[in-house]
Amino acid sequence: MRISGFTFIRNGTLMGYPFIESIKSALPLCDEFIAVACESSDNTKQKLEELSDENPKIKIIYSDWNVKRKSGAILSEKTNIAIKNISGDYGLYIQCDEGLHEKDYEGIIETLERNLNNNEIKGFVFDYIHFFGGYFSYAKKTEKKFFYDKEVRIIRNDGTVFSWGDAMGFKDINGMKINIENKNAVELNARVYHYGRAKNPIGMYNKDKEMERLYNHNIINTLKNWVSNYSPRVDKYIYSDFNWLERIDRNNLGFHPAPFRELARMQDWDVDDFKMFRKEKKGIKQFFRMIVYKMVKDVINETSNAIKKILSLLNNNKI
Repeated sequence: MRISGFTFIRNGTLMGYPFIESIKSALPLCDEFIAVACESSDNTKQKLEELSDENPKIKIIYSDWNVKRKSGAILSEKTNIAIKNISGDYGLYIQCDEGLHEKDYEGIIETLERNLNNNEIKGFVFDYIHFFGGYFSYAKKTEKKFFYDKEVRIIRNDGTVFSWGDAMGFKDINGMKINIENKNAVELNARVYHYGRAKNPIGMYNKDKEMERLYNHNIINTLKNWVSNYSPRVDKYIYSDFNWLERIDRNNLGFHPAPFRELARMQDWDVDDFKMFRKEKKGIKQFFRMIVYKMVKDVINETSNAIKKILSLLNNNKI
């Protein structure tokens, strides 16, 4: 049985992604690791090349970054480039802000070996733990407003599985989602440690602002700044209270996968710092600004969806 790891990365350093630690946490499970290095404006490519020089398992594929649609679709596009280049029986997908704990390796291997010849199973599902505001606080399992609790992160590499949407999941060539409900995936009883929001306040703010460019039209982002200088969707939820978080003892570094422990040890801020970073704006002026923002956003999104439907109908008629 061979396992191929794969990922893509762009501006990893600039965005504060722990992509080196992420890859290192997956390498012990992998016979090879494919990393798609997208066009960046920082030292991401150089850091990947240094890691590849240290570990011959890692193969780097260079790619551009040309965002054509405001839907996050470029994320699955780059993921599929990686999938086309893996050679193992299975593909282990690790996003650049995710990690695997070494305590789960044995169980993962056992489940994969047990299903090696079961071609009906196309994917393997991990539980998730989502860190927020640092390495010592994470979202409770009951909190699903902003956090997904399970995702497929290992796929059968038989040419029938591909990434879709914004690269959060997989489908087969017939368009069926790979998940437990469709009975084409099984659970691994292992966790993915998600560090995308294990940041200090300014780091989180900068990342969220950058990510909005992938999903929203420029006018929507401009209006967001006009309304609150931050995403009005999450201001109150994130910055008011943290009763939805579990806390970890700062001395319990073993809670984290081994490559991430030094990052956790170096944390020099506290999650409660977020409460003073961006306070929720109130008042009649803010109320009317929010109404304008929501109206414009709905019109733009509805128009965009209508255009997509028309183009789809035209394409179908051509066929």
